[in-house]
Amino acid sequence: MGAASKTCSLILRVGELISAAIVAGVLGRYLYFLSSAHAHAGSRIIYAEVIAGISILASLVLSPPLKYSFYCFGLDFALFICWTVTFALLCNLTVSGGCESYWYWDSWGYYWGRYWYTAPRGSITQSVIGTAACSKWRATLAFSFIGGCCWLLSGILGIYVCAKYPRDWRSSSGEMDHISTPSRIARWRHKTNQEAVPTKDTTEAATYSVGNQA
Repeated sequence: MGAASKTCSLILRVGELISAAIVAGVLGRYLYFLSSAHAHAGSRIIYAEVIAGISILASLVLSPPLKYSFYCFGLDFALFICWTVTFALLCNLTVSGGCESYWYWDSWGYYWGRYWYTAPRGSITQSVIGTAACSKWRATLAFSFIGGCCWLLSGILGIYVCAKYPRDWRSSSGEMDHISTPSRIARWRHKTNQEAVPTKDTTEAATYSVGNQA
């Protein structure tokens, strides 16, 4: 595989790692606020956090541009699907309202602004919260989308490398895989015959030993 493929693979892995880390960090902070307020997180937020954690681990393992990282294109496509689902679920929380939607100011903005210290959740209004931490929510959506694109491109790159360098694919199981079974048998027989036929030096040594014993 060429240097260009390895360079592109490394760039994509770094993009996957950064995107997942940002999503995990922002959502992790939000979950911390929920825990401090003794509130429960929605299943969509937890799902996104889990996918981000798995992506961080996978991107670190696959970061070295070695053969195995290209052969894992199936995992790349699986995580691409997971990130697509994550992006869709998070977008559906605010629907088309964005930072002015009901869920946003009633949950995200309320806990990010730490309003539970001053007023109960039921008594707070949108005019009070406004668009607190809107940039963080948009960053979460943006990097969810970017991370999914990076996993998709990594999968496509893996298929391209495996199709262009099929010999590298076969050689990954060992050099002997290129040798046919009849050739292996012929080599084994030749080696056995060489070990079975005594050499001249061995014959002379055996004759000399028998003469001395006599």
